[in-house]
Parts: sequence; C-alpha cells; structure tokens
Amino acid sequence: MDIDLKIKHKLNKATNFKVQGKYLHAIQICEQLLSEYPNNQDIHFELAELYDLSGNLNSSFHLLETYLENNPEDKDMRLFFGQFLLKNQLWNKAAEIFSLLNPEEKPIVSFFLGYSNFMLKDYEMARINYLNFLSRKAESELMYESYVYLAKIEIALNDFECALSYAKQSEIMYSSFWELHLIYAICYYNLGMDAHSILAIDKAIKLNPKGIESYEWAGKIFLRTGDFLKAEKYFIKYVESVEEISSETYANLGEACLNSNKTKSALDYFELALKIDPGNKNALTGKKNILKKISSALSSDA
Repeated sequence: MDIDLKIKHKLNKATNFKVQGKYLHAIQICEQLLSEYPNNQDIHFELAELYDLSGNLNSSFHLLETYLENNPEDKDMRLFFGQFLLKNQLWNKAAEIFSLLNPEEKPIVSFFLGYSNFMLKDYEMARINYLNFLSRKAESELMYESYVYLAKIEIALNDFECALSYAKQSEIMYSSFWELHLIYAICYYNLGMDAHSILAIDKAIKLNPKGIESYEWAGKIFLRTGDFLKAEKYFIKYVESVEEISSETYANLGEACLNSNKTKSALDYFELALKIDPGNKNALTGKKNILKKISSALSSDA
C-alpha cells in the first residue's frame, strides 16, 4: 500500500475513534504511526489534538515543540502551535511563536499577535498588530473582530472617542453582539452621553442576560443618572455573580442604597468597601454621613 494512503487510512481510523470519544484507542494508532513516520505533519496535527482532548496538555506541547525543533521551516505547524497555545491561554509563549512568522506571508499572524498582546495587557503592541492586520485589507470576519479588539484597547487606554469610532466600524458584522453594545455603553458613559449609555447597556443586557460585566456598568450608569433602585438592582446582580468584588463596587452599591433611604444596607456596603480599601473616599464619606445622621437622630430622641 502506498505510504500516503496507509497514513490516511490509519488517521481516518483514529478519527473514527476520536468521534466516539475513544481517545486512548486513537492515540495508540497515531503513536504507532509516528514511530514509523516521525516527520509526518498530519500525524503530529492529529496526535497533538488527541493529547489535548484527553487532557494531556504537556504531551501536546512537547510533541509540537520537538517537531518544530526538527522542522524549523514548517510555517503551517508553527501557526498551528501558536493557535494551540492561545487556546490553552499560554499568551507569552504564543506571542513568541507567532513573532517567528512573517505577517507578509501569513497576514493572520498579525491578528493572533494582536490577541496575544491584548491578553498580556500590552495594549500598545496589540494595537500595532491589529492595525497591521487591517492594513492588509483582508475582507473577513476577523477584520470586524479586529475593530472590536481595537475598541477594547482604546477603552483600556482611556481614549473613548477612538474606541467609539472603532466599535462603529465593527457594527456591520457585530450589530447583534452583546459585547459591542457594552462597549458603546462604556464609551458613552465616559463621554458623558448618559441617554445613549442607558440605551446601549439595556440592549447589551437584553442580548445576553448572563453578561455579568454588563450588570456592573448598568449599576454605574443608573447611579449617575439618579435611578438608584435600578442601580442597586444591577449592582446586587453583579455582586452575587462574581467571586472578587472591588471596593469601588461596594461603595457604589452603598451610595445607591443610601439614596434609596436604605441606610442600614448602605452602611453595611460602605463597611465592606472599607475592609477592602480603608482609604476609599466615597465609602469613608458615605459612612461618615450615615453615622452623623444616626448621631443626630439619637440626640433628637434624647
């Protein structure tokens, strides 16, 4: 039997086992193939995926890294390895692997580098790589996704006008994407466009009621616009959905309760804020005002 046909036949057999969830059987077939054909790219692709599916990340990593050491010019495998690293949130290593590829030959490298840098919070480099990807004018969904990430980058860098501009350029593809409307809400909030921010955050929540980050921003927006009951409702939803809560969020929740005449709840939230950050000015002021109010009431009763 022709070698290529033999490899294809065995890989198809392994794929059938993989579809059935029988990863060990599939791995045994691929490992046997690999011992016979140690430099075959397709076997490495399949075996790396099987190791990953079976929860053996280290074996996948070692397999792909060893292959690239022996075949450093294999750009397709390097691109595959980089995506594998992204999938497993190994951002630094992914950035290192992608940086060894030429974006002029494979424009998508710039997109992946942008994403790696974004996840590493290196926003300047992320911006450069996304703009580099867009400069190649590759009409694809990734082009519009790049605009979404550029909007997030500008939000992180506090340029909300620029963020808004990028967000609008992604709307052709992402008009029903809840996170795009959250981006709009954040931009409008920071630009003082309260009515627009309310419409945007309402749409984000409607499109994805499980988008936890939307609840915190809804709380901030309604707190500033004076709808304290709604602010309290959304802050509580946020607090009940996350493990780590900031001092700022507790202070905001305290302020919403205080303005809704829920003094005891407000004091409790200000206390929680101060446990996390004893220097939180809003919590300190809120607590001071409540204690002053209580003291005055007690004096009046006396």
